[in-house]
Amino acid sequence: MLPKSVLDRFVEKCPAGVMLRATLERLMRPERLDQIFADTAERQYQKQLLFSQMVALMSAVATRTHASVHASYLAVREELGVSVAAVYDKLQCLEPGISEAMVREIAADAAVLIDIMPGACKSIIPGLNLYYLDGNHFGATEHRLATLRTTREGALPGQALALLDAQRELVLELIPCEDAYAQERSLLPELLLHIVAGMVIVADRSFCTTQFLFGLRNRGAYFIVRQHASTLTWKLLGKRRRIGRVETGTVYEQEIVLEDCRKGEVYDTMHARRVTVVLDNPTENGDTEIHVITNLTPAQAEAKAIAFAYRTRWTIEGMFQNLTDVLRCEVETLGYPKAAVFSFAVAVLAWNVYAVVKAALRAVHGEQVIDEKLSDYHLTQHVVSIQPGMEIVLEPEVWVPYQTMLPRQLSRELLRLAALVDLKRYPKKRRGVKKPPPRKKSGKRNHHVSTARLIAKEKPKRP
Repeated sequence: MLPKSVLDRFVEKCPAGVMLRATLERLMRPERLDQIFADTAERQYQKQLLFSQMVALMSAVATRTHASVHASYLAVREELGVSVAAVYDKLQCLEPGISEAMVREIAADAAVLIDIMPGACKSIIPGLNLYYLDGNHFGATEHRLATLRTTREGALPGQALALLDAQRELVLELIPCEDAYAQERSLLPELLLHIVAGMVIVADRSFCTTQFLFGLRNRGAYFIVRQHASTLTWKLLGKRRRIGRVETGTVYEQEIVLEDCRKGEVYDTMHARRVTVVLDNPTENGDTEIHVITNLTPAQAEAKAIAFAYRTRWTIEGMFQNLTDVLRCEVETLGYPKAAVFSFAVAVLAWNVYAVVKAALRAVHGEQVIDEKLSDYHLTQHVVSIQPGMEIVLEPEVWVPYQTMLPRQLSRELLRLAALVDLKRYPKKRRGVKKPPPRKKSGKRNHHVSTARLIAKEKPKRP
């Protein structure tokens, strides 16, 4: 075993990298992953090639340590003791339910670590737990499968619904679907099975359906959803009242009655509130008003808080962007839908591990500092870049103590390391005001230009 001073040097140079690896060792223990597989798998079994080894193999691809599944296999070929064909056969048969359960169970373990740290959870609306809901369609894959070689059309391997905990920034639920053409709303009944009383679901108008909103109400949950014009039946009551100003416009509120109509008759009704934001500037789609429906009472959240909570919904879109740009949630060489679902789920696991690290940073440096000054991109890029070096220099025995640490012990260690992180190394750059794009030449006649000559034309001539 190498002397401890080697680990201390990593702590000195990149404490966030040590935090990430320590959390990874605790949450994604091989025995924990194999137990999830044993409890969830319906038809599959594992003998020589374990499920935990498949997760480790795909994790190297999800974190961009290796460029492909085959490259990741070559790095650990002797340890696996199986052929690369066996790996791909296992990938194409992994049941989506296993990926779903893996995300749910590991997220629950991560939530325990975050809750122990004082000040680690964000606060959107005091006293309420918000959860962002959105869907993600996987990008087109290469035409490597025999069934795809006869077409030039983009091959879409699937999609997934994700439920993001706004306070912890953890993906708590992942509802995968192998059919990329399936309507996102068709996955909502399965999601409702995992909704518990007291949750506040924040979603876009794509999820504003009668079945979903009444289903949330029946499970004792709440919603903050943008109103859809054609998927909901409602009646407005009274006049809308002006509440005041927010950053993007003027807020109004009005009572609304939602109706659950079946076979032409009103089966059930629900009283709710419609919060309207009259925008100072239209949206990209030309909307001048945004209507948000909620069953929260005014005592639970005032209208301005509702408008603010809906506006923070972009957080889950930023998470999907990081999964694509920083991590690698979509592997274009994996054409089989089950393999694509598993790849996406492993990238979500990596995001949840990073969420624990970020929670420790919030607890030490403050929520506002982390939100305004820390760049997720620069931090994760730095952390991922040093992982191969840690694999080579440090013996596996160095990380064994972190695997058996109690949650409170590991949380204290993460807080200690978080205090050593220099946030100035990972600055967030605020984007300025968008400028309208200039007119472009078609390039139909001249297919290329000289950059040097264009620059010379723009320079002012000296008198």
